[in-house]
Amino acid sequence: MIIENQILEVFRKVFNNPKLVISSSMVTGDLPGWDSFKNVEILLACEADFEIHFRSKEMDAIESIGDLIEACEAKYLAKNA
Repeated sequence: MIIENQILEVFRKVFNNPKLVISSSMVTGDLPGWDSFKNVEILLACEADFEIHFRSKEMDAIESIGDLIEACEAKYLAKNA
């Protein structure tokens, strides 16, 4: 739940919308302005906030917010194990 809340805050910051609501099933294009450039911005913000790093192959596998949550959680837990 903590990871999900942090990712919500990332989206709110990136989209400059403090009231933004997201769901795990959302994909690129589901929010106005969410294009491939915004997607990179989201991934970079997650890397910075969680102090993790995604490889290109891992980034390519992230297709939804749910995938992003799982990827961040796995990386964060592995880093702090």
